[in-house]
Amino acid sequence: MESKKINKMMPYILIGPVLLIMLALYVYPIGLVFLESVSKTSILTGQMDFVGLDNFKAVLGDKLFKDTMLLTLKYTIITVIIKMVLGFFMAMFLNSDMYFTKTLRFLSLLPWAIQQVSVAIVWKWILDGNYGYLNYYLIKFGIIEHNIVWLSDPDIAFICAAFVDAWLGVSLVSMIFLSGLTSIDRSLYESAKIDGANIFHRFKFITLEEMKKLILVTGLLVTIWTFNSFNVIFVLTGGGPMRSTETIVIRIYQEAFSRFDLGASSALSVIVFTFLLMITFIYIRLISKMDKEA
Repeated sequence: MESKKINKMMPYILIGPVLLIMLALYVYPIGLVFLESVSKTSILTGQMDFVGLDNFKAVLGDKLFKDTMLLTLKYTIITVIIKMVLGFFMAMFLNSDMYFTKTLRFLSLLPWAIQQVSVAIVWKWILDGNYGYLNYYLIKFGIIEHNIVWLSDPDIAFICAAFVDAWLGVSLVSMIFLSGLTSIDRSLYESAKIDGANIFHRFKFITLEEMKKLILVTGLLVTIWTFNSFNVIFVLTGGGPMRSTETIVIRIYQEAFSRFDLGASSALSVIVFTFLLMITFIYIRLISKMDKEA
């Protein structure tokens, strides 16, 4: 009896230390953010004074908050759509019977495998308004007549940041979708083809039908990753010019480390956390509904 109890407890004993470390690394910082969101913290002394919801009232009442959130949503929607659509069709291409697909699969992962900061620095040099390679080759081939300040023009800088972020994420999304495509039984396509189904019908009723749950889950993850995107924007533009790329995560950083307002920074973090939690809940409800219909 004693040995049976030990055997039952052994898994919990083995994972116990790991769980404690995870709690220390995740729960404590999250708890501290929630605490600081209702406090006024001194950077010099570390003293925290309870102020209730004053930090939330201040950030929500700020006229720039609405613009920042709308910009973040715009950035997220555009970038997620690019990642999902290009990632899906890239996965279909890599799943084809063409030559060198294994090599192409390896090469397609390189953008994601390289450190984001390193990639952003390379793209910053490419997009440099004076010495960048993009301007050099566009002028050389006669496409443009003079240099374009890609990262100094508010409208163009936003597009550039979204493009680089999407370029980084497409490879990972394609690999996720590729894993789903390879699990679809090939006989389904062969049977549908024999029955006279064209390529569009096979795509709609087999590929999309088999992949819809994976598409939803991937969409959730990519949305959260993109909404929290920091490295690319910070390295490329730092939130500028004229706040044209100042997403909510960049704003959180600036409140904490430029204005040294930990209360406002923490309040914004809690708002973002709550917003993403709501999105996650909606996705989970959709997936549960799909499971019930199946």
